Amino acid sequence: MNLIGLTNENDFYSQHYLNEIFSGDIKSHLEAWQQRENDALARAVTEQDKKHAWRTPFKQLEQNARDGLHILTGLSNQRSERLDSGRNWISQLLGILELPCTPRALYIEHSNSHLPLLGELTDSHGQPLLWILEAQPLGQDEETDSDPLALRIHSHQLHGLDGYDPDHNNPALANESWQKRLSTCVFSHASPPRWVILASPHQWLLLDRSKYAQHRLLRFNWLELLSRRELDTLKAVSILLHKESLIDANGQTLLDSLDENAHKHAYGVSEDLKHALRDCIELLGNEAAAQLRQRAQEQKQGIFSGEHKLDADELSRQCLRYMYRLLFLFYIEARPELGYAPVGNSIYLQGYSLEHLRNLEMVPLTSDSERQGRYFNDSLNLLFDLIHNGTPAARQDLFSQSTADAFHMEQLRSHLFDPAKTRLLANVVFPNHLLQSIVQKMSLSRPGTGRQRRGRISYAQLGINQLGAVYEALLSYRGFFATEELYEVKKAGSQENLLDTGYFVNARALESYQDDEKVYQRNEHGDQQLKRYPKGSFIYRMAGRDREKSASYYTPEVLTQSLVKYALKELYQQQLEPLADDRARAAHILQLAICEPAMGSAAFLNEAINQLAEKYLELMQSAQGERIPQQDYVQELQKVKMYLADNCVYGIDLNPIAVELAEVSLWLNALSADRHVPWFGLQLHNGNSLIGARRQLYKSSQTSASNRDS
Repeated sequence: MNLIGLTNENDFYSQHYLNEIFSGDIKSHLEAWQQRENDALARAVTEQDKKHAWRTPFKQLEQNARDGLHILTGLSNQRSERLDSGRNWISQLLGILELPCTPRALYIEHSNSHLPLLGELTDSHGQPLLWILEAQPLGQDEETDSDPLALRIHSHQLHGLDGYDPDHNNPALANESWQKRLSTCVFSHASPPRWVILASPHQWLLLDRSKYAQHRLLRFNWLELLSRRELDTLKAVSILLHKESLIDANGQTLLDSLDENAHKHAYGVSEDLKHALRDCIELLGNEAAAQLRQRAQEQKQGIFSGEHKLDADELSRQCLRYMYRLLFLFYIEARPELGYAPVGNSIYLQGYSLEHLRNLEMVPLTSDSERQGRYFNDSLNLLFDLIHNGTPAARQDLFSQSTADAFHMEQLRSHLFDPAKTRLLANVVFPNHLLQSIVQKMSLSRPGTGRQRRGRISYAQLGINQLGAVYEALLSYRGFFATEELYEVKKAGSQENLLDTGYFVNARALESYQDDEKVYQRNEHGDQQLKRYPKGSFIYRMAGRDREKSASYYTPEVLTQSLVKYALKELYQQQLEPLADDRARAAHILQLAICEPAMGSAAFLNEAINQLAEKYLELMQSAQGERIPQQDYVQELQKVKMYLADNCVYGIDLNPIAVELAEVSLWLNALSADRHVPWFGLQLHNGNSLIGARRQLYKSSQTSASNRDS
């Protein structure tokens, strides 16, 4: 869906979900509306009956678009009549969406002020569920299309409304914007609503109390929506704002169901990436082994035995690092607001970026020279070098046509991009057709998973937690070479799953297996044949009890969030509440030390950083008595996250690759627009956190080799 006019600010829902999945999730509701309209028309006898028969909300919006545009364009010339004209237009929209419109002045006792409440929905217990609040651009300095959050409540909005008492209206609040009123009056109310629609004639904002602290909201621009009159967008708007979506149905609103589906979809995409990542490592390993084998034969050396034997485990690790580099690039180029990858620079974007290779993912490679060429290989190696070494002034001429075209990238001295960590692959030139296939696998959702088409994966909408799940999924996998021709087998009645343990047998042993215990695949002609691995093949799978022995399990995001939330709740009670004020509490957060003794790819550390950063901003806003402007919140949050990551975080893990991933995931999660790049070498370590935990002194003789062996 192309939702122009509907802005999904700070991921109220996953943007990829809105673009690719949302339309399917609302289909049944739209069909129910259409059936209701059809039934109403069927009952109509006269033309007059048909004219007044119930119509779907999105058709009503379409039919009222011309009148709405006339009202909106006229508001700019009718300052004295704006209030009535704007309120009548908002009332018309509320009627289409079957929302209540009974304007009154709502008295807020703790601030001694009133709010212009246009309508209210309550839950089954009579508690506020939705408040529809009016934001009108009535001031001399307020434009008709101003952000509703920046508008003030004007006294003539309240005059004439039921419940308004001018003797109970704090004049000190006259210049406060809605952005501040929502914090001080609405969501701090003794019985706050779950939802708020902040409605101005030009724009509506849908706010969820649980998301507002993170500045996450949906913005509806009526001028844009009614000018374009795109039916798919009007359907989406109708669903998201309709009364039926906001009231409880069996304990859960439709909007909550959509939110839950958005999370599930993110995990579905993560699952696709796990499969793609495993496939790609196997492709890289086989190509690298073939080239290294050819070079060894030319030098009359063997790579399966002897002193020049190729270590399958080391090859696996290096191929894994290569793919993790690509994952890093996919993510960082999809998040230009983080300020690291210069995707706004045309020289970088068209000549150096991973995105320009991604644009070639479906281009046919027809000739042998195109298929076997090295353009993809050399482009990626140059990009890896750019990240590892940066673009200092001495090298600037390499990356620009002129000074005006120059772009800058900070040096990222992480283990992941260290060329010494991929020495084997440095001797390999991966051909275009192979790397094109890899970029395609990592760019598109998997075929044959119930989707009508392969969707382009939006890495910007995959959070660090989802990427972490992809990172850690393959930490317990290993690669090995088939020393003879092998066939894959499985348990009878089970489905093949390439992410599960793999079982392989030779031709002799295969004879003892039943047909439903053998794994088949389709060849290029569409015929089924046994899944066979020729001698020398590189196979990358989870084998035996590797996962159990390594204890490589990824903690789901919902559990990570919950565990961190309640751990911090205890910490807040013990360490923050006794402090004098919110400023002191905020300062104390920046002095905490956070240690994860089995960190994996830093899922818990990242979640702790996220929650502590949000708590810090909450306390500082309270201490200063003001709210961070909506457009600045994300940047301010990233600055706090970077400080915490750089100064307060420590971690240990047995797996050296996990430590490399933790470095990068912490940096990606905390990266702020000032491009500060920390080095976590003194904070994250590869080791066993359970050894040496007790306090004890040892004599040098006790640490000798003989004593260690005994």
